[in-house]
Amino acid sequence: MQTERKKIIQYALDFDIEDINTYAGYKGDLIVKITTKDIHAVASIRHFTDELEIKEVVVKQNPHIEEYEIFCVTPDKEVYHLKTEDTMNEIHSKHAPKKDIWSGSK
Repeated sequence: MQTERKKIIQYALDFDIEDINTYAGYKGDLIVKITTKDIHAVASIRHFTDELEIKEVVVKQNPHIEEYEIFCVTPDKEVYHLKTEDTMNEIHSKHAPKKDIWSGSK
């Protein structure tokens, strides 16, 4: 696990939190999601992530149950980023079979 994500999780465990999840985003980013009802925890975690120079931190609030979700996004340098559609078409055309095996079959 990435060092930054470990530090965020270890720091968050000192607060009254409901849940912590980690997962990968669709562009190869790694995400830590922290759920809490403690606004002071949100402020402290946000300040801590600023010190770590995290790529992006988003806080969402559910006003109906006074719950906060903190999303900490860090890039994963070990994964390939998604290729553009033009690049994929070029790759497929280079490696396409010369003859369709299904054409002319009955």
